[in-house]
Amino acid sequence: MTDAEEYIAVREEITVEGFFKATFYVNDVLEIFFDHSVEIVETIHLQKIQEVAGKLGGGKKLNLLFHMHEFLHTSPEGSKFATSEEGVRFSNMIAVIVDNLPKRILMNFFVTFHKPKVPTRGVKSKKDAFDWFLKYK
Repeated sequence: MTDAEEYIAVREEITVEGFFKATFYVNDVLEIFFDHSVEIVETIHLQKIQEVAGKLGGGKKLNLLFHMHEFLHTSPEGSKFATSEEGVRFSNMIAVIVDNLPKRILMNFFVTFHKPKVPTRGVKSKKDAFDWFLKYK
């Protein structure tokens, strides 16, 4: 399978109502789209993501790709959980789509201040995320 095929080949899709939609790719990337009803990412949201990642990945660590809609931010408790051992239990690497300056500033602040336990990066596009994941495969 080529890199391009892995980029589009979907293993499974799941929706957790009121939380997020997830697409699981054959290259062990889990793409997360937060529900638009979520304005603040709380610990419960991140726990559910880790639960889904653990089930879909059979307990192994996955690369996570997050899409954050406008004005979405993480609570202080959510940020603390996101960078804890439990919060990255099934996370290998984390990429977050930052498609505008405010998101980029928030992402840079998050990475600098909270110091994630796994490689975490803001990227401009899905392709950039997949390229970054493949570089360290």
